[in-house]
Amino acid sequence: MSFVNVTKPGELEIKYLKNNFGFSALHLDDYTNKTQTPKIETFKNYTLVVLDLPCFNSALLNDQDNGKAHFPPVPFPQFKETEKRRRIISSQVDFFVGKDYVVILHDGNLLPVSDMFAYCQKTLRNREELMGEGSVFLAYKIIDALVDMSFLVINELSTMIDKIDKELEKKPSQRTLEDISTTRRNIVVFHTMIKPVLLLFKQLEQGAHKQLNGKMQPFWGNVGDHLIKIWDRLEDNQELIEGISESNESLLASKTNEIVKVLTIYSAIILPLNLFASIYGMNVTLPFEDEPFTFALIILVMVVTSYTMLMIFKFKRWF
Repeated sequence: MSFVNVTKPGELEIKYLKNNFGFSALHLDDYTNKTQTPKIETFKNYTLVVLDLPCFNSALLNDQDNGKAHFPPVPFPQFKETEKRRRIISSQVDFFVGKDYVVILHDGNLLPVSDMFAYCQKTLRNREELMGEGSVFLAYKIIDALVDMSFLVINELSTMIDKIDKELEKKPSQRTLEDISTTRRNIVVFHTMIKPVLLLFKQLEQGAHKQLNGKMQPFWGNVGDHLIKIWDRLEDNQELIEGISESNESLLASKTNEIVKVLTIYSAIILPLNLFASIYGMNVTLPFEDEPFTFALIILVMVVTSYTMLMIFKFKRWF
């Protein structure tokens, strides 16, 4: 029983796999060019499982660069106030499942693969635990860990939504708008990745792809259940962020209306005052213009007019 973990395969690795395992050159080239979609294909000597799974464009775990392995996965860190906004990206992983081997090609973003490989390297007991039941069981354990990793991504999305909600209660800013936009984008991208994978495991649960089923058929149902839970949480998060976005837009519109209303009231008050000032500022003869009390009278008329208009606006509850 062999477990081969290939991270960021180059030409030498591709050539080795082709010569030693007999993999189709088309499948290997498709992985290199990232042209495959989630699928399961059965061939004479092996079964190809292609999955697209979500991860953030920065490391999910701080220990990734230190080469430390975590199995089972460590708790996901809470979102930090100072942390930069992160976007979800698609990370492709290819499983070549043969009779006595599992070969995995991935780009290194999906930590459970490397964690489980390191776990098997440590002791014979660990290898017996994961590899003793055959290649299909090993592939199931890795896929199950990868799907469970998606819960960590969901947790961060939920944390971000809570953070946005609190910011809207306190003092929304331009950063809040950017967070809403990024979160909505992340949820949509997550949806597009999970949907085809969910369909694949429904097929496996129903007995399709015989080389991966047999006694393993109930296990695929467990993965399918996890995917359904992820889908449901995605739907809930999408409804939450859509509601928050609409509330924020309503709040912005209300603030804009308040500003426009105040400016309109000032404009309406100043308009008749400008009229009086313009009339008595013209170079034409006007009644009482030479009288000493004319200036005071004009000021009084302006004040009375302004006060009257304010009382009318107040009576109509325009402010």
